[in-house]
Amino acid sequence: MKKNILILGYFGYLSSKLHGQSVRTRNVYELIKKETNSIANVEYFDTSELRTEKIGIIKMFKKIASSDMLIYIPAQNSLTFFFPFIYLICKFKNINILYIAIGGWLAEYLNSKKLHAYLLSKVDGILVQSNQLKEKLTSIFKYNNVINFPNFRIQSHLPTFEGNNIGLKIVFMARISKYKGIDVVFRLAEYIDKNSKYKNEIIIDFYGPIDHSENKYFFNEISKHACVSYKGVLAPQDIYSVLEKYDLLVLPTRYSGEGFPGTILDAYMSGLPVVVSNWKYLPEFVDEGKTGFIFNLENEDEFHQFIDVLYRDRTLLSTMKKNAFEKSKLYSPDYAWNILKEFIVKKHQ
Repeated sequence: MKKNILILGYFGYLSSKLHGQSVRTRNVYELIKKETNSIANVEYFDTSELRTEKIGIIKMFKKIASSDMLIYIPAQNSLTFFFPFIYLICKFKNINILYIAIGGWLAEYLNSKKLHAYLLSKVDGILVQSNQLKEKLTSIFKYNNVINFPNFRIQSHLPTFEGNNIGLKIVFMARISKYKGIDVVFRLAEYIDKNSKYKNEIIIDFYGPIDHSENKYFFNEISKHACVSYKGVLAPQDIYSVLEKYDLLVLPTRYSGEGFPGTILDAYMSGLPVVVSNWKYLPEFVDEGKTGFIFNLENEDEFHQFIDVLYRDRTLLSTMKKNAFEKSKLYSPDYAWNILKEFIVKKHQ
């Protein structure tokens, strides 16, 4: 008899919001459903229902109680308010729990949540996006159930590597917000404007949903610089065909919850090197001088210098593009499934 697996997390189907959390949650669901078709019934509960339906909480707990295994992919609010109750139900019903972390905030969060820290030590596994976060959880909380589970995409794309023979096309693809570094990108645009040699040679295009609080600032800055444009929000099916038309992706983020940003993986899959801030766990995912460059936010001259280097050295840029695509192969669905099946298949044999 097939077992019942429930994927619980923010899918964003009701709100139509597609961002790092919902993309990761959907990818996990699609991968598990595909790989366990013969041994399990896989269902999901989208926590966005909790905001739209009065009986959403009842539906959620009923689905949990009727499952044999729970794959839990929560944001902070869900972990804070629901996890103790979810744990008690699973303990009473003998339901296995596999916790998949979103972003890189878990260690800091647990410092002030003793109950949650204790309960997580009792789940079957805690899957996190970076080795550094794994080491933090292991050393601080003495966990022995933490596994590195990098970001991945269920997508096969072969970039053309055609690129541009002259100039430099730069792309920013993330939430349009200062915490993701749009102000740093605009200061790069100012640097480009001041250097006459770059006139009409370097462009910067922005993609992503705009934070409401940043709307006025963002479009005011767009109007100041001839080299920058806003291109809207990319549909998932268009991401790779659009990105591969650029030369590199920039992400000068200072977002406190940053883990393994999906935009870096999307860039690699499109054959784009990246220039990113030295922030949180990002250096773990960039091979300096091979798949990208890392700069310190306190020294934006470094950022500008890396753009200069890639503008001048087309051979280096071409090599880094190929390196970036090769790097993307490390984050395949096959690699992800090899980790997940250790928990899922063995539990259902």
